[in-house]
Order: sequence, then structure tokens, then C-alpha cells
Amino acid sequence: MLLQLIKAIRPINLLVITLTFYVLHTLGINSLELIPGSYQISLKFLTISTLLIAAAGYLINDYYDKEIDFINKGNKQNPLSKQALLTGYIILNITALILSFTFAFSNYIFWIFPSSIFLLWLYSYRLKGLPFIGNLIVALLSAAVPFIYLSIQEISRGSLTNTHTYSVDLIIIFSFLAFFSTLARELVKDIEDIEGDKAQGLKTIPILWGIKTAKFWTIFFLLCTLFILGLLIAGIDYFAFNLLSLVIAAIFGVLPLLLSAAKSYQAAEKKHYKQTGNLIKISMFGFLLFIYIYAITL
Repeated sequence: MLLQLIKAIRPINLLVITLTFYVLHTLGINSLELIPGSYQISLKFLTISTLLIAAAGYLINDYYDKEIDFINKGNKQNPLSKQALLTGYIILNITALILSFTFAFSNYIFWIFPSSIFLLWLYSYRLKGLPFIGNLIVALLSAAVPFIYLSIQEISRGSLTNTHTYSVDLIIIFSFLAFFSTLARELVKDIEDIEGDKAQGLKTIPILWGIKTAKFWTIFFLLCTLFILGLLIAGIDYFAFNLLSLVIAAIFGVLPLLLSAAKSYQAAEKKHYKQTGNLIKISMFGFLLFIYIYAITL
């Protein structure tokens, strides 16, 4: 049962969140000369709270998608019962709230966590089945992770206005990269899950307007991501990127995005959409690796 639970909480996705906080933390230390010791302790526990809430979000999504996953995945779906999924969801969220209440050093920081819990539940219960709304919520939550870090960082230093540097610009740009790449990936998942979603009466973009339209918007959002990444690389003089970080950006950022756009255009089977989604995930790791290499060489 433990192995099934670990699989249900999407460890790869949780790893991306963990790496995001670690990379941004490294960037903050190296470029802004932070950080109070109490802040570092708080950040560790607030990161754990974020991971617990994200894991709970995956469990409640599986809870509501039990019938859909049976159609889309058959015997490959997670065998955990709905009761087990709900119990895990409650335990993880309660633990996250206790940690965030204990270690959040401002009311603003604390309320981020219950708000995220509510949005993830609302997404799974209702918004997922609405055209574009569900995709937008997931993309916004993904983009919010860097902003959560930035807010914690700024509040810990007692200022929200006096620390605007190139590192802050980089964090904001990273949020936009996460937003558009997640939008593209969510649309790919909608196409991949179209049979089960249709059987359960969901109103996703590929169901309402067809797979061709969904593929068009997927490619559009991938091109938006590429455009932003291109602008970032073009800012070499402002950010003073080193050669290694630029090579990383090209190989693990630009190339997977180009391949995922081409794969999405040509896709005709479910396995092709799975491959497209994996390429987008690789690009997300590429963004993080790019920023990390840049941060440690400042």
C-alpha cells in the first residue's frame, strides 16, 4: 500500500517543486546576500508544507477521477480505494496547515497555504471539467511557487520594495515560463484523457472544440514559452549569463520545447501525447538547471 501511495502523490512532480525552491533559494543567497537563520528554518518547513499540499492535491484529484482513470488507464490506474485516498488527503493537509501556522512569520504567508488547499480541492471537484478554467488554475498554481518563495524572501528581510534586482527579475520570468509550459502540458493531458473525460461529462477543450483546436493552443503556449526563454537568453548582458548556463538552456530548455511542439503537431496516438508531456517535463527541469548553474557561478 505504501508503494501505491507514493505513486499516487506523483514523486516526480514533487521533486520539481523541491528543486524549484532549492534553486531559487540558491539564487537568493548568492545574489541578495540574505538570509537570517530563523528564515532558513522557516523556509525548510514551509517548503515541506507546500509539498504536502501538492501531494494532497494529487490524492483528491485521484479521488474524484477514480471512474475516469478506470476508462483511461484500465488496470494501470492506482488501486488505492477512495477511502484511502480521502484519508491520505486529510492527513497531509492537516499536517501542512500545522507546519505553516507554526513557521509562517506573517499572516500573508500563512494564508497562502489554506488558499492553495481550497483551490486544489475546487479544481478537482468542479473546475477541472470546465473548458480552459481548470487548465488555467493548474498553470497559475505552478507559476505561484516562485512567487511564494519571493514573498517569503522579501518579508523575511522586512521589505517588499527595496530589493528589486536582476535575481527578482529572473524569478518573475521563471514564473511565466512555468505558467505557459504548464498550460501546454495540461492541454496535452486533456487530449490524452479525452475518452474518460467524455464518458464522465467533462467539458475540456478537446471535447468541446476538437483535438485539432487543442493541439493548436498547445503549440501556441509552447511557442509562448520559447519566446520568453528567448527573451531571457537575449538578456545576456543584463543578467551576465555564463556560457555553461546558456548551453544548458539550449539543450535542456529550447530543444525539448521545439521537439514537444513538433511532436504535438504530428501526434495521432495516446503514446505520442505521453511523449509530448514528457518532453515538456524535461524542459521544466532544464529551466531549473539553467537557473541553478547561473546561480552557483555568480
